[in-house]
Amino acid sequence: MAVIHQEPEVCEDLTPYAGSWVAIRDSKVLASALDSVELRDRPDHREDDLLMPVPDGAAGVFVL
Repeated sequence: MAVIHQEPEVCEDLTPYAGSWVAIRDSKVLASALDSVELRDRPDHREDDLLMPVPDGAAGVFVL
């Protein structure tokens, strides 16, 4: 049986969270923090929340 991975569906602009981590539930950002540990330690965090980093616009590979 093949496992199909799908990208999380987020219905809002993540630009304000660039460079941080976000907790997502039901396609909405619940909270943000500088690292995933801080998000997991929040009292409103549930095990099924998706925690993901939001890339900083400056991070990336540049070819000149």
